[in-house]
Amino acid sequence: MIRVRRRGTARSTPPLLLAALVVSSLLMPSVAHAQTIAQTQAEIAQLSAELSQQEKTSEITANEYDADKTNLATLDANIVSLQAKEKTKRAAITTTSAKLVTAIVRAYVYGAADAQIIALFNQDVTRSDSRSVYEDQVIGNLAQLKNTYVAEKHSLDKTISEVAAQRAKAQQQTTAIEALLAQNVRNEKETQTTLAVVTAKLKTEIIAYEIKVGVAAARAKNTAGEEEAVAAASAVGGQNAANEVIDAIQAALPVVTYGTPAGSAQGEAALAAAKTQVGVPYVWGGETPGEGFDCSGLVQWAWAKAGFVIPRTTESQWANLRHIPLTSLQPGDLLFYYNLDGDHEVDHVVMYAGSGPWGTSTIIAAAHTGTNVSLAPIFTFGLIGAARP
Repeated sequence: MIRVRRRGTARSTPPLLLAALVVSSLLMPSVAHAQTIAQTQAEIAQLSAELSQQEKTSEITANEYDADKTNLATLDANIVSLQAKEKTKRAAITTTSAKLVTAIVRAYVYGAADAQIIALFNQDVTRSDSRSVYEDQVIGNLAQLKNTYVAEKHSLDKTISEVAAQRAKAQQQTTAIEALLAQNVRNEKETQTTLAVVTAKLKTEIIAYEIKVGVAAARAKNTAGEEEAVAAASAVGGQNAANEVIDAIQAALPVVTYGTPAGSAQGEAALAAAKTQVGVPYVWGGETPGEGFDCSGLVQWAWAKAGFVIPRTTESQWANLRHIPLTSLQPGDLLFYYNLDGDHEVDHVVMYAGSGPWGTSTIIAAAHTGTNVSLAPIFTFGLIGAARP
């Protein structure tokens, strides 16, 4: 008998790789179908590589874009600073020019300028040598100041022009990189969309294949084959995919009423023991009558009261007990459920009652935390099969 996978094994295997391994271990699909899956897997690998390269390129481009934006901000700050300096210098030169003009006029008209100018006019101001000295000292200084101002302004204007040119060049480069970055992002989205479509196609193909395998196994009464088909579908599509296979398996089997009220004496004894615990609370790991049970603890205890020792956990019970068709249920038989808590394991068990409030569809179970042991109707969500000690 093929046992279900033990807890904690093969959990890190990538879903697509796990799916490929599971599929290869089952009945081989047709050559055309195998080629289709293989080709799709190759396309996924190629698209994944392209997407990785595009993401790397986008990251590099984004870093360049950020650097250019920082450079632009620095250049803008430089321009603002230089313009402020220009304004200050212009104001200073204007003030100085006005003061010089005033000093010249006063010195020339009143002969009452500062010490340097007054000294020049201790002589007759009509003398040509005095006027020459005056013009050289005062007017010459003004001309020199003007030349200095022109030179400074020219240097300042040149600097501003150069910075502006740099800024324009940087802006042009930033615009180009921004456009490239936007194109990279568009390429990534297109590749991601294509990858999602192709991946979905692969999932669809594998799930459809596992449905066929599961149905074929069910019709051949191959319980192990059913389990493997459910597990393979779950590996690529989760619980929803597993449910698709389970539903297809159940739909392919004849429609019958679950079980019969007539059972074996041992099964009836196990059921009678379980009923004595109705109302006892669910306790995870519980196996004590009157205090608390979990699902597998209840059925183990009940069957022990009937004289049979069975494994403690749901997984080991399903793996080791004799599997029976759902059409042959008897009171005391056990129904097992797959992946109800998302662990991809056979993780829940209930006992078939055969009669009760829901007629031949009645079970007894310790359901989950917050509930008590009770009779309930059979539910088929996640139902993977039945077993008998």
